[in-house]
This record gives sequence, structure tokens and C-alpha cells, in this order.
Amino acid sequence: MGLVVTLKITEIDENRMVMKRSRFPKAMGIMMLCISFVFLIMYKAADVYIWFLFNSSSFIDKGLFFAIMTSLFGFPILGFCLLFYDKKIVVDKKLEEICIRFKFLFIPVWRIRVKFTKIDEIIIENVCNSKTVAMHRDAAKGTGKGIRVGYWLMSLKGKDLRKFYFDRNPKKEEILSYAENLSRLTSKKVILIEH
Repeated sequence: MGLVVTLKITEIDENRMVMKRSRFPKAMGIMMLCISFVFLIMYKAADVYIWFLFNSSSFIDKGLFFAIMTSLFGFPILGFCLLFYDKKIVVDKKLEEICIRFKFLFIPVWRIRVKFTKIDEIIIENVCNSKTVAMHRDAAKGTGKGIRVGYWLMSLKGKDLRKFYFDRNPKKEEILSYAENLSRLTSKKVILIEH
């Protein structure tokens, strides 16, 4: 779920690169709101029994009640956030800055500006390098298909920035292309760290 809000390059030229959030999170948001609607119907059908769980003296029954109620309220909130959250990154060579804008409900909420002079290097790091069940199964069959391992994190590093998170992506090739374009515009070195 953490990789739902990945970015895509939507505009690129010699002096500017624009990255926007992909459409996948909006689809996930709609799906979660639909699941919430199903949960609401199920709650309406069983609300008497759910409240019996709350009034029970058993600790397990109360825990089950709170788990049901958390999912009943949590899913629509998460779906709503995924549907209306937006992130946009503009790398401008003329202004010599990176502007990261966050919006919620189409209203600008927060903006971060990072000057090129504050950046020393661009770091691409493989954060989670554990084998999945599919990888173990693939190795046992000997099919040799390439399966992605973990996900990749891109950070900007500098004296004042320390290590500033920029973006993440499950595909190494994709995040490397982002880093190379960013490096071309900022004239900063890309460092690849594989664990």
C-alpha cells in the first residue's frame, strides 16, 4: 500500500521536468470507497450482533468489535484520502530549484522548495531486499523469470538537507530514469546503493 502514491514524468524538456502522481491511487481510492459501502451494508445487517460484542464481558469480543468499527471508519477515510490527495514535483533548471507541491481536495496544502545549490548528490537505494514467495517458487521451478525485489527509494543528499526523501518506486529502471533526468537538470551525481 505504501507504493500506491508513486510519481510519473508527465512533462520533460531541456529546462524542466514535471512529475505527477499516477492514476492508480485514485482507482484504489474508488475501490476502497466501494468496499466501505459494502461494509456499511454488512454493518446494517448485523449491527445488533456487533453491539453485543461491545457489551460482552470477553476481551476477545471487545477486540473484535473495535476491529470491525476501525475497518468500518478507516476504509472510507483511507479511500477518501487516496482519491483526493495529490503530489506534484517541478524541477526547473532556469529557477534552479525543485518545487514539491501537496494538494488535498484540489487545495494547495504544503509546498517545499529545494535549491540546486543545497543538493550534493542523488541517492537511489534498494530499501527492501527480501525474497518474495513468488521468487522462491520461481527459483524452485528454474524458469528464470525476473521478479522485482523490494522497492527503490530516491533521496537528495546535501549538507543542509541531510537526506531528503524525494520519491519511491517498485521498478529500478523507472526510478533510475527519474534520477538520470534529475541529474541532467541539476548537474548532480547519481549514487546507486544496492543491499
